[in-house]
Amino acid sequence: MLKRHLAPIGLGLLLACNGLVCAANLDVTAAYRMRAISYSNLELNLDNRNNHQYLSNDARLGMAVRKIFLETKRGEETTMDVSLLLRALGTAGSTTTLAIPLNGAANFYPSVDMTPFLENAYLRVHNLFGVPATTTLGRQSFKLGSGLLLDDDGAGLTGVAIDADLPFWGAKAEAFLFGDRNSRYAPANSLDLFGAAFDLPTEGTWQLSQLFERDRAIQPVYGCNRDDVNPDINNGPRSCSISKAVRSFSSLHYQISYGPIVFDGEAAMERGSATPTGARPARNHITYTGDAQVVKAKWKQHVPGLSADSYLRLSVARASGDNQATSTRDEAFFPSHGHRFDGLERTGFGDFFAATPYDAFGGNYSTNTASGLRQGASGIIVVGGGLTPPAFKGVILDVDFFLFQADRIQSGPRTLGTEWDVRLRYPILDHFSLSTSVAVFTAGTASNPARGTSKKWSFEASGRF
Repeated sequence: MLKRHLAPIGLGLLLACNGLVCAANLDVTAAYRMRAISYSNLELNLDNRNNHQYLSNDARLGMAVRKIFLETKRGEETTMDVSLLLRALGTAGSTTTLAIPLNGAANFYPSVDMTPFLENAYLRVHNLFGVPATTTLGRQSFKLGSGLLLDDDGAGLTGVAIDADLPFWGAKAEAFLFGDRNSRYAPANSLDLFGAAFDLPTEGTWQLSQLFERDRAIQPVYGCNRDDVNPDINNGPRSCSISKAVRSFSSLHYQISYGPIVFDGEAAMERGSATPTGARPARNHITYTGDAQVVKAKWKQHVPGLSADSYLRLSVARASGDNQATSTRDEAFFPSHGHRFDGLERTGFGDFFAATPYDAFGGNYSTNTASGLRQGASGIIVVGGGLTPPAFKGVILDVDFFLFQADRIQSGPRTLGTEWDVRLRYPILDHFSLSTSVAVFTAGTASNPARGTSKKWSFEASGRF
């Protein structure tokens, strides 16, 4: 199917090739990843396990013509890149339709039935009008900071992004404007994303980011109807609906690679307001006041007598949860388009729980929480550590452990669970890789008082050119 769609595109590029275009660079990329996945007890409930098994396919094929000369202005050459990238996602096997909660990833992408969609289709112009800046127009990949606030996750975002080198301190600036949708509620063109970022290199790199979301999707806010008076029966207890929301996210991101240590940290805060569609809450106004922090560190250690190095990892993350005693204020940190998906699977802390600081595979897949956690729990605290010993005959072993707790809970203990992840990888250069992994999640009493374990098994083969 990919060949059928790409053949006329490639023919068109060849027919359009004149003297200037043929002097440019033509890049062709291709990638494919197959995963065999088995989930057991996704519901975190031994009486209702919600098991799923399937094969997932993830294929990409792209073409780009780069450095097309346009003109010379102010001594600067103006050049253009034209890029197209098709992506196809789909499943096969005993679970051919991605049911709850796996449908969260399916709702995020334009197509999940192996019909190709445009992940990238853009024009990128360098030094337009002689100004030393790069302007990208169209559907493009985009990530802000570490992805805590904004990441297209391989779906692409449509709009414009401009980045430029500033004439002082080696600094860079970026501005962007995208139109998209809130994948949790799925109305088309309901979400505007715009903002800017400023990068300052020192020993590491500091990035100050500002993101604004204008969300016009009718959606629930949880906890705003504290007394559950005239309950919103469509969205669960203590909830009310809003017709629009304006959210502001400010973050400071720092990265450094210093000798054997790699550090990546980001802190963010959320502000904004929303307009309810009904009489609840009584003051008819909701404000957002959340915050989040994520820190990741990796240490490389040489082992005497071995040619390969070992690695130690540490991660700590937290996002504020909602205080249900404040009906007109939502303290839960929750960006609409943060990094949460990798193809048809969630990605985050833990292969099974797949937690971000604000949501996870928490066992509650009804519509009465945004986070997936049980009613009354929100905000997630993660502490994780991992080890990669030296490779043995090219085979790499990764072992990780995670502890998850709720930032806020209505009553009782806060532990959501613990998880062990074990993975074996066999990479060949940067082109081909085989891996297999198992993740064992033990539910905490905040997820299910009966506890119990859940598992995820996977086998992956991937290659790219």
